[in-house]
Amino acid sequence: MKDITRRDFIKYCGVGALGLVLKPNLIYGKIPGGQRASDVIQCFDENATSGSSINEQVLQSMMDASIRQLTGITDVGEAWKSVFPGITENSVISIKVNVINEYLPTHPEFVNSIVNGLTKMQFGSGFFARNNVIVWDRTNWELTDGGFTIYDGTDPNTVRCFGTNHSGVGYDYTMPFDVDGITSYPSRILTEMTDYLINAAVLKDHSGAQITLTMKNHYGSVHNPGSLHSSGYTCNPDVPALNQQIRDVVVPNNIQKIFLVDGLYAKIYWGPSGPPNFAPNLMLMSFDPVACDWHGQALINDIRVSQQWPSVYASYIPTAASAPYSLGTTDVNLIEINNPSGIQELSTITPFNGRVKVTPNPFRGRTMIYFSSAVASPVHIDLIDPAGRVTDRIFNGTLPSGEHRIGYIIRKKIAGGNYFIRIHNNAGSSVKKVTIFN
Repeated sequence: MKDITRRDFIKYCGVGALGLVLKPNLIYGKIPGGQRASDVIQCFDENATSGSSINEQVLQSMMDASIRQLTGITDVGEAWKSVFPGITENSVISIKVNVINEYLPTHPEFVNSIVNGLTKMQFGSGFFARNNVIVWDRTNWELTDGGFTIYDGTDPNTVRCFGTNHSGVGYDYTMPFDVDGITSYPSRILTEMTDYLINAAVLKDHSGAQITLTMKNHYGSVHNPGSLHSSGYTCNPDVPALNQQIRDVVVPNNIQKIFLVDGLYAKIYWGPSGPPNFAPNLMLMSFDPVACDWHGQALINDIRVSQQWPSVYASYIPTAASAPYSLGTTDVNLIEINNPSGIQELSTITPFNGRVKVTPNPFRGRTMIYFSSAVASPVHIDLIDPAGRVTDRIFNGTLPSGEHRIGYIIRKKIAGGNYFIRIHNNAGSSVKKVTIFN
């Protein structure tokens, strides 16, 4: 399995700054006449994993930073509370995980970081109880193989975890789903035990369907997932049809409120079974399953292409965005959070000895960038527009300590105006304002 360092992640995914980076209007496929772009939070922290171990403290900072950014509410408990309109202290929130691949499940640590946030929701003088959370998938044995502990009913202060095959649960044969002409029966956990649903998927490719993210996660919510692989195993339109039925048929309607992808580890090729082969050290969060899956696919493709693997294309995602399903949009407003566990510490570091010079400035066509690096490290230099988007890649490479100068020649059409040249290494970033003349 390949760990992704900050350098790797920058190379694969275009991330070049510590802290929060807004990237509105990225080049994604917009559905004509569709809704506005949907926010997708992508939170990366290079310290999230080490080998096969997950750093739970770092993961918690990632989860908390993501829910704050998605909701715009700084208090973690209030942020989560805003996700569930009308919630009370007696409501039940279930978390649908994906544990069909025991080597790459939705990790228990990932789920626990969600639960920790939910238990900060305050009601009067009390807080939301862990026992009001159900973690579930198809079977007890798959959950156990994925690292979860099946709830035995003896501890009222812990999360309840069990599969649809658990004693007294089963499928709801009173609520048939019409999945593109195929009758499917949903888990009673979904139809009878849940007030609000959180979809917690994993980041992996899939031989036929191309990817398995939040929408395909619900194949574990019905009794006959093997029947829902139409059109040459593409799952199109079965995935959109199933998710539309969950949205429109399950009472109360639209109980599914938020979508997350556990990308701490990932299956980038040869999926969906077997051990992970990358450690992206990230998570995704959105209110829109289509946008979340569309960006998850782009993320997988960034890494696949960098490894000389062909890109994947899950045709069911744009289908899900279109009528009659209308589950979301492929127009994504990507919001990146990078290294939230170290922002405070790293913000105090002045890289490059504080000496960065760009001359000539203003410039037309070409300029020279001078800087001094205190240590040998990978260096990334980008031209950034005022909205924080990368306009041009200037330099990616490893440089020794000492004085450096990098020539920048504009080789693409760039509108005149004010920009920033950002220099980034392992210690942090320095930014210099520049003006480009046409």
